[in-house]
Amino acid sequence: MIAIIVAMDIDNLIGKNNTLPWYYPDDLAYFKKITTGKTVLMGRKTFESIISRNKKPLPNRKNIVLTSNLQFQYSGVEVIHDGNAYLKQTKEDVFVIGGKQVYELALPYAEQLYITRINKKYEGDTYFPLFQLEQFQLIQKEEQGDLCFCVYQRKI
Repeated sequence: MIAIIVAMDIDNLIGKNNTLPWYYPDDLAYFKKITTGKTVLMGRKTFESIISRNKKPLPNRKNIVLTSNLQFQYSGVEVIHDGNAYLKQTKEDVFVIGGKQVYELALPYAEQLYITRINKKYEGDTYFPLFQLEQFQLIQKEEQGDLCFCVYQRKI
């Protein structure tokens, strides 16, 4: 199963200067709960943002980094260079965690979307790619203050 997990504001903003434009401990806890023990796929810039913040890859997850840089490597991380081939052939559950280009690549493969909607407007420079939400059905929704945790399943 390929799933996308993302937090976005009311304008679908997801980033600012290669980091999150907000800080919501409840969203970070949700992300950790959903992805722990799973495989996470991310682009190199997202990975570098995590390293600069945490000083290590995401713990208790299999970290896969998609990059066109053939020299890129990092201890304890699987590096891939062909995202389409990976997404077509993988047999494991994978959570795509960003950035924008990796989300764009993964959208046609995604069976589930875990979207944290933030009921505020933030300043930033990176937006979630355009997609057809009508292709998905809302199967779970939980509101907590400014956050709405939504899970969508692709319609058959």
